[in-house]
Amino acid sequence: MLTSISELTSVFNLKVSQSLKWGTEFQEKSHGIYIISLYQNIKLLPKDNSSISFSNRQIKHWMQNAPSMTLNCKKPSIGELQQHLSKFWLQDESILYIGKAEKQSLQNRLSQFYRHQVGKKSPHKGGYWLKLLSDLNNYHIHILPTDNSHVIEEQMLQYFIENVSEESKSGLIDKDLCLPFANLQLRSGVIKKHGLKKHYQ
Repeated sequence: MLTSISELTSVFNLKVSQSLKWGTEFQEKSHGIYIISLYQNIKLLPKDNSSISFSNRQIKHWMQNAPSMTLNCKKPSIGELQQHLSKFWLQDESILYIGKAEKQSLQNRLSQFYRHQVGKKSPHKGGYWLKLLSDLNNYHIHILPTDNSHVIEEQMLQYFIENVSEESKSGLIDKDLCLPFANLQLRSGVIKKHGLKKHYQ
């Protein structure tokens, strides 16, 4: 069973307070969960989303900000990075990232995400793979207020992992930790086998 945002809201008894295009400023003073998705409709799942398009400009910017970065112990080219990252793309899922705003408001946390530069440690390195995609501005952010984001985020990610299709798993590098494309870890110390070192500094 694949994972829609509608499914997550039902399982974890949450409501989407706002759904907006990436980059849109908004007001939300509460803490909670935010989910980056292909669609505004929380019920939709792609029939075939096997293609992925990267921004060469953003990848060059990433390499400039993290000049010591290696991929599988070697300095990669732009093409090698693109090919490698494409092997973490889930072709039949709509959810690209699940994040939390635990110590600050959702409004402030998303503002940090908007401002973050790939290859930097702050203010929001989590999910930075999203910023390498050429069509990021077409994606949507779904806001789910809750005071238990520190617990629910990991539970949502675990639920997602358990429901990834065998078809998607077959094309992944890491077939054990099948997280949404831009989530690099389930929790501290439990990290995707992405092969990157010194990829931010």
